[in-house]
Formats: sequence, C-alpha cells, structure tokens
Amino acid sequence: MFDLPAFRSENPSLTLTLVSKCFDDLCSHSQTDNQTTSMYVARSVAQDVLNKHGVRAEKLLDACTVNGDVLYSPTLVALLQAAASGEKKVFALIIVDVQNDFITGSLAVSEGEMVVPVINKMGPHFTHIYKTADWHPTDHISFHSNVKKCIHATSARSNVKGADSEMFQTVIVCGPPELKQTLWPDHCIQGSFGAEFHKDLKTFPNEVRVNKGMKTTVDSYSGFWDNGDTSHTPLYNMLLSNGVTDVVVCGIATDFCVGFTALDAARHGFRTVVVNEAIRGVMPDTSAGMVARCKAAGVEFVSSASIPDLVKEKDVSGAVDRIFKVKKHFTVVDINANQQYTPPVN
Repeated sequence: MFDLPAFRSENPSLTLTLVSKCFDDLCSHSQTDNQTTSMYVARSVAQDVLNKHGVRAEKLLDACTVNGDVLYSPTLVALLQAAASGEKKVFALIIVDVQNDFITGSLAVSEGEMVVPVINKMGPHFTHIYKTADWHPTDHISFHSNVKKCIHATSARSNVKGADSEMFQTVIVCGPPELKQTLWPDHCIQGSFGAEFHKDLKTFPNEVRVNKGMKTTVDSYSGFWDNGDTSHTPLYNMLLSNGVTDVVVCGIATDFCVGFTALDAARHGFRTVVVNEAIRGVMPDTSAGMVARCKAAGVEFVSSASIPDLVKEKDVSGAVDRIFKVKKHFTVVDINANQQYTPPVN
C-alpha cells in the first residue's frame, strides 16, 4: 500500500491549489472510454504533469499504475488531494437539481417536493454546500422537441430515428460525442421559472450554485461531468480547494442526476453518502437499479437522522484504502492493446 504520510513529507509544498492545477492538466491529456466513463492517461504523461509542478511522485505513480503505462488518473488526484489536505475530514453537501421543473413543472417527479424539508433540515450541519442545476439552452440535445424536428441528428446506429421518436424513448445521437440519449420534455431552460430552485428550498449563506447541461450537443446528468466525459464543471476543483474528503448527496432524480453525481464523486475518491429520505426518482425500477449500481461502487445510503453524527466523524484512517478500493469498480483501456480489463485492488 502507498505510504501517504511519507509522500506528504517529501512534498511539503503540495497544496490543494496545486492539486487542482494537476487535475486540470491531467484532464487536458486524458483519454476516456465512454462506455465506462473511466479516465486514464499514459504514465509518462502523468509523470511529465507532476514534474512540471514540482511533485515527486515515482512511488505514487507506482501505486496508481494499473497496467504498464496506463494510469487511472482520478485515483491519482484523489491521493494528491488527501496528501495536500493532511487527510483532515471535511464534509460537503451536494444538493442535486431541486428545481421547479422537476417538482411541479414539465418533468415533475412523484413526491419531488418531499425532499425539500429534509434538505432544509440537513443544510445547517454543513460548512460547504453546492447546489447543482440543469441550465439548458433552448436547442438542447436532451429535448424531444429538438430531436423530433431533427435539429439534432440521430446516429445510423440508432434503432429509433429523430423524426419517428417519442417522448422518453432512448436514441443514439450524433453529438458530438455520439451517445445514447433519453428524450425528455423541454425543461430547466436558462432564465426560465422552471430552472429556478424550488421556492421552499432554503438559501444557505455558504452555498454555491453549479450549473450543468449548458452544452447544446451533450447532456449532463452528473454534477461533475457531462455524459460523454468531454468536459467537467467547477465542482471537483471547488471541493478540492476546500479540502473536502466526504460528500453527502441528495436531490432529484435518483435514477439520473443524483445517481450519476454520486458515482462520479466515488470515482474521484470521495467518501460518498446518499440520504434516503432526501432523494426521489423518475421510475421505481431504474431508481432501484441505480441504487444497486451506486452501492456496488462503494456509495453509502443512510437516513437523514444519522447526518448530525456523521458530519462529526474525524477518523480518516481508511481514506487511502477507500480510494484504492474504488478503482475496481471502473474498467480502463490498455492504450497499447486496446483491450478492456478491470484494475486490481492495490
């Protein structure tokens, strides 16, 4: 197992700001497997990035390399984050898409309003709060109205063509990137009432809004990445800059934006907790499937009553083990052999 304290002592100038810069550099060089949303870079590239920033990282790279010259970069950045923060446990609350259109509007989720009082009660327990929000342009690719009018082309591989499509069907859109896309009613259009947070959701003095889904040609379920992993929101860097180690996720909808936000949080090495009473899904079967998927990736599901005690936790002894454990849930691609494999747990 990688010796994080020893690494920290070798890199006394390592800061969260520096980790954020390393993350951006790695993203600029990263390759992505759209099927598994994994991110990886060649080891030599990662070495160059860290050298440029004065980070001594041979043993760290040894620990993170999963096959020759392929490096699972979110694990690397999570370890850098743990080193830079001194492994101090810091909690953040991520409130996902509690917007009018998902509660009373065009894409209303059953009992969506029930999450609001639970979130309002949890909020004061957190120093760091981030509210994600769909913020779509009128010609967004997720809108059935746009695909139906062929404003966005469907791929030759799509079983359903745009002109023949129905609401809530899944098609393959050309993008770029070419991806599967569920077709939704127009929702959360920039500047509209539907895109506003629900009126009963409290405004917390320490909250930060994180808009997503602003690119016309790709949807963004996660608060971290778009659906093709082609661009990221500021959320990860903001968590890094505040030394966050543990995130609590809540909001709408379980089977889409909440689930993918939780999966990405775990993918980036954060301990990730979802609050049962503070989430609602679009459909029961897909919500159950997403919960199972999240649990398999190491995401915890807890009751809201446990939050006051949870945020008082200080023990971080398992942080490094958790970061490495997360790796086994995502496949990466061997750059040379172009074959998928599952990285072992170090």
